[in-house]
Amino acid sequence: MQIFIAIILIIILIASIIYKLNNKFEKKELLILISIIVVVILVFTMYEKNQKNFLPNAFKEKYKKETNVDILKLSSELLNNKVVSSKDHFIYKFTYIIRKNNKEYLCVANNVNINKIQDKYIFDKWTEECKEQ
Repeated sequence: MQIFIAIILIIILIASIIYKLNNKFEKKELLILISIIVVVILVFTMYEKNQKNFLPNAFKEKYKKETNVDILKLSSELLNNKVVSSKDHFIYKFTYIIRKNNKEYLCVANNVNINKIQDKYIFDKWTEECKEQ
């Protein structure tokens, strides 16, 4: 969020410099400014969405790799704020639906510890509780 605010402030600073130099905004300059702001907002929103979904998607891949079962639906809750605040240690609660033997199960994996080492994410062993729907 701080990066987003800094970028907006830089854009406003550039706009004010242009205004001071010309003593007015032309239509072309105003359109360029508005388009830059819209692009920055879109890029920032997409980046935030990808960051938010990165670890849940990694959990899906890891689960598929270990159990050879697809997760049909997944919801996640980041528990870091309640337990620990860190940039390289994450604690998640995953609730998901899987299908085994033509039956659907609702599963919960509590306190899934994920450690980040440089650019690699390492999942600790987790326990899951499943019940048939």
